[in-house]
Amino acid sequence: MVRGVGGRSSPAGPHGRRRENAVRARPRQARGEAGIATLAAVLLMPAVVLVIMTVAQAVIYYHASHLATAAAQEGVRAAQVPDATEADGQAHAQDFLAQTGPSLVLAPTVDVTRGTDTARVEVRGTAARLVPGLSLDIHAVASGPVERFVGDPG
Repeated sequence: MVRGVGGRSSPAGPHGRRRENAVRARPRQARGEAGIATLAAVLLMPAVVLVIMTVAQAVIYYHASHLATAAAQEGVRAAQVPDATEADGQAHAQDFLAQTGPSLVLAPTVDVTRGTDTARVEVRGTAARLVPGLSLDIHAVASGPVERFVGDPG
């Protein structure tokens, strides 16, 4: 050690130079934690995207289910008319689905049963898919009395 002014010692090498490592003392980071934020993002982002897509899938299912119910009700209204047939109810329900939700209710099938007293329409299909591997079936039923003219008993 070389004694400087005032009797203080300074870190100097054999030729009177300061040591570089004494001047540039930096805190050392642990090597095991390098890149942990990137790893966490890589692992968490697919889970976050899956949760968001699952919520969107639930919204699509809910909307498609309501469209199928409305189509069944539309088919029943057409089949309730006194001179209507099962084909009339089926055509109205299929037209309703084709106009309002052709990409929401996939592969729709419409079954109409019309008796002397009641008309019943059943709509089945599958909701559009956002989450891979998740297939949600839709089933809606509507029924009502067949309208008929009843004359005055008097």
